[in-house]
Amino acid sequence: MGGLAWHQARLAGLDLLDSRGWYTPDEAAALFDALDRLDASARAVYATTALTIDMVFPASYGLLFAVLLFLLFRLFRGGAPLYLLPLAVALADALENVTVAALALSHDGAPSPLAWPAAVFTAVKTALFVATLAVICAGAMRWMWQRIRHPR
Repeated sequence: MGGLAWHQARLAGLDLLDSRGWYTPDEAAALFDALDRLDASARAVYATTALTIDMVFPASYGLLFAVLLFLLFRLFRGGAPLYLLPLAVALADALENVTVAALALSHDGAPSPLAWPAAVFTAVKTALFVATLAVICAGAMRWMWQRIRHPR
């Protein structure tokens, strides 16, 4: 968390791409231009942290959510392998980080078409993250309902 706090402070609290639900190549280029105005190394810092500090989170929450879903839904036979859902979220997040870093490092002042797949990864990550949390809540409620109906 300290690394991300430094990252945010270093990048002047700008609205970075991975915190948006969607963005266009023009909006991505505008962010990179703002980073260039901040200082000469701001884009490199953004790219570096996307490939280092920000890669820890998909692995961490992906594994945590997968274990939670596995434990919740293992109790109920015949359920779909919903523990794969957070792994898909983590993959989308990692792909987002890689494409955002590539965008930051290759920015030449013009909008890049690479921003489209980056935006898609961001949108997919956001949607799957919300879906994963909803499935975890549903599984927890199902587990509690079973405990209420059939106490041991």
